[in-house]
Amino acid sequence: MNSGFLTDRVRPARSAATRMDNETYRIRVEDLFRELLLEDGTMDEGVRQQLEQLALLPRKTRYFLRVLNDQPLPVQVHFYRLILSRVKEKDFYADLERHIRHRFYEAREQIKEILAQLADAECVPALMHVIALTEEGWLAGELIRIVLSYAPEVLREPVHQALQSGDYQLQCLGIYLAGKSKRDPLLEVLSQFYRRPFGEKVDRLERKSYDALMEGVEGCSDALLLRWLRDSSARVRELGIVAVAKRRLKAAVGDLVRLVLVDAKTRNRAAQTLLDFEQEGLLEFRETDEAGAAVRTILTTAKREPLLATLKDLTREESGAVREVALKMIRLLPDAAPLAGGLVRVAVDDRLRSVQLAALETLAKIDHERFVDAAADLMAAAAGTVHPEVAEGLERLVASTLNAAERDHLAEEIEHRRRKREEALEKFAGTIESWRHEIE
Repeated sequence: MNSGFLTDRVRPARSAATRMDNETYRIRVEDLFRELLLEDGTMDEGVRQQLEQLALLPRKTRYFLRVLNDQPLPVQVHFYRLILSRVKEKDFYADLERHIRHRFYEAREQIKEILAQLADAECVPALMHVIALTEEGWLAGELIRIVLSYAPEVLREPVHQALQSGDYQLQCLGIYLAGKSKRDPLLEVLSQFYRRPFGEKVDRLERKSYDALMEGVEGCSDALLLRWLRDSSARVRELGIVAVAKRRLKAAVGDLVRLVLVDAKTRNRAAQTLLDFEQEGLLEFRETDEAGAAVRTILTTAKREPLLATLKDLTREESGAVREVALKMIRLLPDAAPLAGGLVRVAVDDRLRSVQLAALETLAKIDHERFVDAAADLMAAAAGTVHPEVAEGLERLVASTLNAAERDHLAEEIEHRRRKREEALEKFAGTIESWRHEIE
């Protein structure tokens, strides 16, 4: 076997440039730079190609950068772009950090102007490595400001790469840039990472991601928040709910209603957000209200039988917010009569006064007879058993929804039920007395 052949294949002969010592290399680069620019200011193509080859030689880049400092600005920009986009050696980023730091000391405005022109998705990762690597806070701040000046479309892929790198410092930087940008492309990338964060100190990464997303919500588009509400990940949907609540986004009402109806994981938070919107005047559960009309449209276009079954179940949910929203949505159904029977129990027995009032208001709208039944039960109850707020609300509903004849009928029904309650109490008390006498 020809061992020499194998040796040649495994260890190819190095070029003369590769074998160059550092001083010879520096001199060669200086000579070529002197020949680079033609009289009209353009670059000589052959010289440029030679310089590009030298710039990318392993372990020589820092020497090239030193010579580059003295070249005209357009030349510097060209070769910085080449080097930052192409050199990937492990030690390169430390050399680049040292070089940029020194340039900030020597020619701050010039290096800032150069870096500001490197708005290229291929160059940004190198700058992000420098930011993550440097221990100089001021330098990191300067570079972050420059990077954030780039278009978000330029930063999208570098931030994605940083988040997927598994390098904690790079991931933290990617999270920070996304939040500070407050722009859709970067926040969308970060929300995908937030679905399932990974890496060292994953709890911290998750918390940082959430905080950055909440910061970014202040400047992103409404469309992005609506996409989050429709995301396949419950974590992102919940993020969307918090975001639209923070932004008071009225356009989200329809999506929040859908989440209440179909999403058990985010239902409670979505319902509470709808109630907050109602309290803030962004929503009324009435056909005449713009947002209320949107809710009605969703309810009327849904399949009726499954919808009725869902609303019936929601009025029995453990969450008071869900029960209250379900009761208010029932008012917007074209024909809610099949649900009226179950609402009397809610109106009379529910432990939350807001839910009781919602049930009473809904009954008053969809079924006067059952409303009178529930009102009679509550008004005939013993003193102190009905919360004052419920009692006051009920009196207002009676005055505004019942005519004189219906109010007279209600008064008779209240008196009848009070008598029945008193008779039952007297009978019970007599039974107790007989037991006491028998024991004596």
